[in-house]
Amino acid sequence: MIYLVREELIIQDGYIFVSNDEARYLLKVRRLKNGAEVTFCSNGKTYFTELEINKKVPCFKIVKEKDVTGPSTRIIVAIATGDVNAIEESIRNGVEAGADEFYIFRTDLSNTCLTVIEKKMKRLNTIVVSAASQSRRGHLPEINISSFDEIAELEGDHIVLHPYSANNIVQYKPSPDRKIILWIGPEGGFTQREIDKFRSKKFNIFSIKVPILRMENAVTVLTAFIRNMS
Repeated sequence: MIYLVREELIIQDGYIFVSNDEARYLLKVRRLKNGAEVTFCSNGKTYFTELEINKKVPCFKIVKEKDVTGPSTRIIVAIATGDVNAIEESIRNGVEAGADEFYIFRTDLSNTCLTVIEKKMKRLNTIVVSAASQSRRGHLPEINISSFDEIAELEGDHIVLHPYSANNIVQYKPSPDRKIILWIGPEGGFTQREIDKFRSKKFNIFSIKVPILRMENAVTVLTAFIRNMS
């Protein structure tokens, strides 16, 4: 069964209709035939459908629908700018691991300007759609471009991943129904100035018992660990 997560759906008279590009993809690439079962998910609602092809135009008859109830804990991943490919993989991995929202920001050691990331937003949102469908998410996580200070003002439990912290992540006990903001640094990590700033705000600074990870792998490990606990 094919599972597709979309920001919006065109629904009319009990059918879901797709764009011409998506129709070509489903019929030519995925080779769907009449009667194929396709599940659509949008804005927290899931639609179970059967494909009907009329004059080469696909439409999807809604057989059943239900509301999707997500986890009570909302995970926000703050990713420092770096290599664009690493940012793309971090977003993909974060979506599949259970992140609900992303913030991209610049640090002392970031080697990519935020304007470069802004130009890649269409590509990043395409990755979100693909990863959300692959992992059967109930909604599409949002990507924001922001500053260090703005993210630091978000309400919730702030967790900073730092390989040399004496405190291990297993010590963290999440509170129910609370936002958790995960901070992932660039290649080279956070500077001492930034660590001091985190400490001044009384953020949780944790390490994990693995070798130092690439940014995109750190996103996977930390997000999945916190999601499993929540």
